Amino acid sequence: MATPAIPSIDLSDYFERGNKADVAHAMARACEDIGFLTIVNHGVPAELIRELSTRTFEFFDQPPADKISIAAKAGFGYIRVGGEQLGATLDLASVDYKESLNLKRPIDEASWPTNPAMRHACTRYLDEMVALAGRLMRVFASALNLPEDWFADKTDHASAALRLLNYPPAREIAPGATWAAEHTDYGILTILWSPESAGLQAKARSGEWVDVHASPDAFIINIGDLLMNWTNDRWVSTLHRVVPTVRDIGRRRQSIPFFYNPNPEALIECLPGCSDAAHPPRYAPILAREHLQMKIDKALK
Repeated sequence: MATPAIPSIDLSDYFERGNKADVAHAMARACEDIGFLTIVNHGVPAELIRELSTRTFEFFDQPPADKISIAAKAGFGYIRVGGEQLGATLDLASVDYKESLNLKRPIDEASWPTNPAMRHACTRYLDEMVALAGRLMRVFASALNLPEDWFADKTDHASAALRLLNYPPAREIAPGATWAAEHTDYGILTILWSPESAGLQAKARSGEWVDVHASPDAFIINIGDLLMNWTNDRWVSTLHRVVPTVRDIGRRRQSIPFFYNPNPEALIECLPGCSDAAHPPRYAPILAREHLQMKIDKALK
């Protein structure tokens, strides 16, 4: 089996040029084959991305005491280096070498930074991500041969989270080292931006690790566990990890993922057209909030 490349999809082909059938087909192939893709012409202002990147570096450059003052509760707020174990969600022994600031709305004063400029950048970015995720859900529905608005009433009160990640500079590259251990994401989809994607790898169905490359004007998209459940394993929630590379010795790494989950009370059960006599539903129905909390509880110390 050939190892699939990470495909790139131009969203303007779907929303502006009306080439919906070809884009939906490309989306279906990407989600079935590897569960990862990149998107361009996504509509998110470049100046906002740069602003949030700058504010993210400023936040992590603060003294430890200032960051710890908004220490995470129930997964939101600041998490120190080593405070999260993504591999634990798959019962793997690992410690992630990164620190993060995890945010959701409405704003919780205990877990949000107080800097007004950063708050403004984060809220603007969250607005853009929610809108972009909504557009992607329309493409997903088309790719699954469903009405374009099929997911609308399952995501009109979507649970969304923004993570700002700082990977400290590597001093050396030890064999088998990871910055973020292999894991799958929990919800419907992840929208990731990084100024440099080197080190991010996705595991193909063949078992081979595939490097994920994206330019700074693109977003990396991967589907999550709940969408894999929803599609009865037709689409794959792909194992992925972040590994240090030689260029990371003495240099930090930044990434900004946005996680999009269904309405907390949405019942996740096999989608129409994703089961038949030969492929009966593989998962028991579950509320979205129950699935998400189960994963968070496993990942956090």
